[in-house]
Amino acid sequence: MAASAALAVPGSAGAPVAGVTVTECEKGPEARDRLVEFRGAMRQVPRSETMAMRFGLQERLGDRDFKKVRAPGLSVWRKSRSGVKRFVHRQEVLALAEGAEYRARVRFRWYDADGNVVKRAVRRSASCRQGGDLPNLVTESIGAGPVAGPSGVQQYRVRVINHGSAAAPGAEVSLAVDGAAVDTVTVGSLEPGEARQVSVDGPACRDSARAAVDPADTVTESSESDNVLSSRCPLGP
Repeated sequence: MAASAALAVPGSAGAPVAGVTVTECEKGPEARDRLVEFRGAMRQVPRSETMAMRFGLQERLGDRDFKKVRAPGLSVWRKSRSGVKRFVHRQEVLALAEGAEYRARVRFRWYDADGNVVKRAVRRSASCRQGGDLPNLVTESIGAGPVAGPSGVQQYRVRVINHGSAAAPGAEVSLAVDGAAVDTVTVGSLEPGEARQVSVDGPACRDSARAAVDPADTVTESSESDNVLSSRCPLGP
C-alpha cells in the first residue's frame, strides 16, 4: 500500500474550521487500480499563525471494526506557511486491498506565533469501499456419537460451509467440550457454497460443545459473526 500527497493553500470563505472528505475512490481488478484520495482543509482561528494536519488511515474488512493501518507518507505533520487563512492537504493512498473499506482520521492543530498549540481537532472522513468478493465461513452444526474403543469417548462431527462469494483458503476448526479445548483440525479450502464435515474424538459431553471455524482469525471474511456455534448436550448424530 503506497501513498502520495500534494499541498495547496487556496482561499475559501464560510468553510468549517476543519474537515476531511473523500475526493476520489477508484476500484479495479488490480492493486494498482485501487486508490483513494482524501482532502483535509482547515482555516485560521483566533491567535493562530500557522496550521498543521496529520493523516491516518483506517481499514475495515468485512464486518470487523475499523483498524489503523500503515502506508508510506502517512502519520506525518503537514504544516502551512505562516499567516495563511486556509490550508488544504490532499492525501492519496494506493494499492488498496480488494473487498476492504477505508477512511481517513485526521488530526488538526493550530499554532500561535511562538509555536504554542492554541487549538486541536480530530475529524474522520466518509468511507471508500473497494469492490471484491470475500468468503464467509459458517459453522453449521455439531453432531456426536459413540466410537468403538475406550468407554466415554465420542466422535464429534462439525459441518462447515462457505456462504461467501470467494474461495476460503485452508481454515481450521477448533472443538471444546464442557469448556475444555479438545483439538483443532484443518478443514481445507472451500469454494463458494461448498460444505465439509470434519471429525474429532473427545470426551463425552455433559453440558455443551462449542465449535469455531477459523479460530485464529487468519481468513478475511465478509462476516465473522457466524464462525462459532455452541450446542447443548446431548448432541444429535
